Amino acid sequence: MHTLRRPKLPKTCKALSAGLITGLAALSAPVLAQGSGEVAPWARLHGSSSAGLSQYQEPSIGMKLKGPELGVHLRLSDLRGLPRLQLEADLSIGPQDYSSSNGKLNDRSALDTRWRAIYQLWPEGSAQGLYAGLAYQTSYSDLRGSVGPGIAGYERLNRSTWLAAQWRQSVKFDALPRLQGLQLDLGHMLDGRQSSYVSQVGGGWRDVTNKQPWGWYAQLQTTWAAERGLLLEPFVRYTQVGNSDSRDAGVRSLFEPANNRWQLGLKATWPPN
Repeated sequence: MHTLRRPKLPKTCKALSAGLITGLAALSAPVLAQGSGEVAPWARLHGSSSAGLSQYQEPSIGMKLKGPELGVHLRLSDLRGLPRLQLEADLSIGPQDYSSSNGKLNDRSALDTRWRAIYQLWPEGSAQGLYAGLAYQTSYSDLRGSVGPGIAGYERLNRSTWLAAQWRQSVKFDALPRLQGLQLDLGHMLDGRQSSYVSQVGGGWRDVTNKQPWGWYAQLQTTWAAERGLLLEPFVRYTQVGNSDSRDAGVRSLFEPANNRWQLGLKATWPPN
């Protein structure tokens, strides 16, 4: 097996995330400042920011990654000629604490991105209803460092493609007058690849990419109208991925254990889009 190329990332996740945030902020600045604005005659851009918590774990080996996340979220809609198509992008970054039976590492850099193209299936002419399409996700974590005596960490990069579905529903309850809407997202993994750059450990290890056979996610999000036009969108997301295949990594074969992840967060948009 040939050694994989290192991920095309700057020396630290911090440098990469800063570049992405700068670019996304430049696009979303007019929206965040004015509520919503046309980025071009052919489309409309919506933007929000978020803060939350993430916990990733591989239960079979007692491994956990947990910590805070900050996010930027963009949605492109009302495309000329394709009014039922929406393009969405999410970026989240944050320091994660690693722990396992081998030891601990604190403040590990992590960067996640999600990209979706979804098309409104029903009904036509409304922002509510059923959407379906494809999603592409990446998740990078820098676990380099001394985990324990004689044990070193390495960088990991996950890339996956999903069949995505989204349901949006406006709601109105007398008991909850500020609750405006609900959104449910579901996803089924079509392809998952976990690259582990274990050559960074040395000692004859070779980088390896494992294929993940199945996975799914579900996210529930609500929309609340706060003061002076502020919209708050609390959300909870759960992802489950199964055991990967096994690949030769030089010293021995490696596989990616089944894993799950909880994410809790709050999006904020002001003024509303």
